[in-house]
Amino acid sequence: MKMLKMIKNRKAQFYIFTAIILIAYSTLLLSPENVVPEASGTFRAVYDNFRFESDAVLNNALFEQVDVNQEYDRFLDSFISYTKMKKVGTEIFSVLEAGDYVYFSNKMTNPVHIINLNETIAPGVNSFFLRSNLSEAVLEVRDDVFHENIYKFTISEDGTDAKAVLRVKKGSKRQIFVQE
Repeated sequence: MKMLKMIKNRKAQFYIFTAIILIAYSTLLLSPENVVPEASGTFRAVYDNFRFESDAVLNNALFEQVDVNQEYDRFLDSFISYTKMKKVGTEIFSVLEAGDYVYFSNKMTNPVHIINLNETIAPGVNSFFLRSNLSEAVLEVRDDVFHENIYKFTISEDGTDAKAVLRVKKGSKRQIFVQE
């Protein structure tokens, strides 16, 4: 009788052990693979590239004596296209100080609110204001419905300068850079 009970216990232990092995194996087979590589180095490379190329475009436009705003806007479109080819989503809101004006360009998917001017720049829209009326630009750049990011840029009285907020995305990861 004891022998029969011991055999049944061992059989039950064998079935439980087999079930655990099968569950572990099926979990391993059905788990999704993470195919998005770590992107922090990619983010930094995109930002560094933007800073370098941005300065080069401004210097070249000033040297060639062409419309700085037009050249910079063309650069922004080209840069966004370039990053799309690299499978990195880039959105940019830029503030360009040139001549008597401050140009705002929204290349983001969300509207950007300029708090101190009480103006909203819609996605894909460019706008400008007299430089003499501005000493700073306080921007509300919404990430989504629940998160707002506020940035403050100081506007100089003369010279040519570009400032930008870059939102860089790769897969489910994203990072925001500010060029002052």
